[in-house]
Amino acid sequence: MHNLNKNYRHLAKIILLLLVIAMALWVSGIVKDSDFVSELIRRFGYGGIFLIAVVSGFNLAIPVPAVAFMPVFVASGLNVFAVVVIMAAGMTLADFIGFLLGKASRRIAMSAFERKVLNKFEKIKEKLNWSPALALFLFASLAPFPNEIIVVPMAFLGYRFTYILLPVFLGNMVFNSIYAIGAINILKLVS
Repeated sequence: MHNLNKNYRHLAKIILLLLVIAMALWVSGIVKDSDFVSELIRRFGYGGIFLIAVVSGFNLAIPVPAVAFMPVFVASGLNVFAVVVIMAAGMTLADFIGFLLGKASRRIAMSAFERKVLNKFEKIKEKLNWSPALALFLFASLAPFPNEIIVVPMAFLGYRFTYILLPVFLGNMVFNSIYAIGAINILKLVS
């Protein structure tokens, strides 16, 4: 019974993601014909995209990724590569905010038992020097879930953000690039 509920939740998430993509494609069709929306996107441009990426990059607050609106940005005439880079930078800033929350929670919430557990995790961290960075890169590249799921615990474990920055940024670039390529090709098919 538990697995059945879990499967329904996964199916619901997939359906929600498909609805967001369908909505973005529908809106991009409207944007092609709407001078107002195109002008609005051009007015706020890349700075607006950066802010949207920061807010949506902190997926724990808003679970819709900014990259879902890639078709709208492309239909408005913005450069795809620039949008991908700016979104990755905004998402990485959001991940940094999550990192800071993890760092702060480490200082606030440590009991004696938690210190023992943390010490064990730090020993694991020493043995697996590069693997957390690789896991973070793969997660940020391929998983449609908040990067904070991994970033916050890594901050809690005492990883420096400089260790996390490159895998998160490159992972965000890969994730946004994969989506952008898919969205552009879907737009070509629909058009």
